[in-house]
Order: sequence, then structure tokens, then C-alpha cells
Amino acid sequence: MARIKHYPPDATIADVLPSLEDAEGYLREVLVTMRMCQKHYGDAWVRIGVTGKAAAPSYRIDRPDASQTTSEDGATEAGTAIFGAYGGRSHDRFTKVNTAETRWSSRSLGMAEMLALHDSLRRPKDGTA
Repeated sequence: MARIKHYPPDATIADVLPSLEDAEGYLREVLVTMRMCQKHYGDAWVRIGVTGKAAAPSYRIDRPDASQTTSEDGATEAGTAIFGAYGGRSHDRFTKVNTAETRWSSRSLGMAEMLALHDSLRRPKDGTA
């Protein structure tokens, strides 16, 4: 059987959650960065790098940018801009070159979706509160 080497081009953190090494820790670090973006820009969305199939994929935080009616870099949607991109294991910020050379998912998750994912990991598995 051939090993899949890349995530699907539209994969989100929700899709890869079962394969993450430390899902709760990974989500916590992503949420910290998203909250920082949200505090400064009012909202934040996250998408993952789909070039490889790491146990902790790189991720990019996008922010609102009303002045951007078209995508200057070809990587963001109109009305958004890149807040930053980060390594999945270290959570260190990527350089502009690393960010530009990474193939990012076509779908993103917002803050509410990420919080719901994080909460689902913290709930007891037996359904008790």
C-alpha cells in the first residue's frame, strides 16, 4: 500500500486532529497565536501546510484586511492578509520566504471552530461532565 505523503489540498486542523502527536498541546499553541492576532485585528483564521504529512503540521494565521480587495501574494483571499506562519513542532515564526514557499490549505478554521475542537479534546471520553 502506498503511503500518502501530503495532506489533501483542503485539509484543516479538524481533519488531521486524530493524527497529531500532542493534539491538545498543538491546539493550545495555535490558539495562543490566534488570540494575539484577534486582539490586534479583531479576528483570526488558521490554515495548515499541506506540503508534507507531519505529526504537527505547520500553520498560518490570517487576519482581516479590508483594504486588500484582491490578493497581492496569490496566497490569501480578498479581505485577508497573513498575520504569520509557524512551524508545527516548535511554533517558531517562519520567514517570509518559508511562508511563500509553503503550500497552504485552501480552507481555514476560525476562532470559534478552533475553541470547539480544543474543548472536545478536554471533555471526558465517557460522556460525563
